[in-house]
Amino acid sequence: MLCPACGFDNIEGMDGCEACGQSLVSPDAAGGALEQSISRHAIGVLCPATPLTVESTTPVSSAIASMAEHRVGCMLVVDGETDLLGIFTERDVLTRFSDNISRANQPVSDFMTENPATVSQDDSIGYALHAMDLGGYRHLPVVDDDDRPIGVISVRDILRFLCVRFAELRTTD
Repeated sequence: MLCPACGFDNIEGMDGCEACGQSLVSPDAAGGALEQSISRHAIGVLCPATPLTVESTTPVSSAIASMAEHRVGCMLVVDGETDLLGIFTERDVLTRFSDNISRANQPVSDFMTENPATVSQDDSIGYALHAMDLGGYRHLPVVDDDDRPIGVISVRDILRFLCVRFAELRTTD
């Protein structure tokens, strides 16, 4: 069996390539019903929340107060209403701000994550999960075709979708 990664000719029945260690086991292309669901459904079915936005010059204390008031875990940092500059999250508060709260009047741009990964409403839920896993993100901005922010999805949104789909699949079996 030829390794698809390096071309080494392995003995038939091997699980991994002797040369490079790449798996020789082919995943089930069809996948299970839940796997198909996350691949087939677009982010739009999650009904992304309208993003809470803040200008980059806003004091970090105001941004934190707004997040608390609206009970959200992130805000999108924008220039005007169209240019996404960054994302300011609870994690940013804990890791970049909380060690010296005397900086409360500094602009939120000093603490945000710049140029965040984004998704579109047409991307699959599986794509979003993969991006979140690779980047260690809990929130992803959703942008339109012109890269303008139109929503935010969270791990919780995806978990809710998976729970509903799992329950649906269990009741139809």
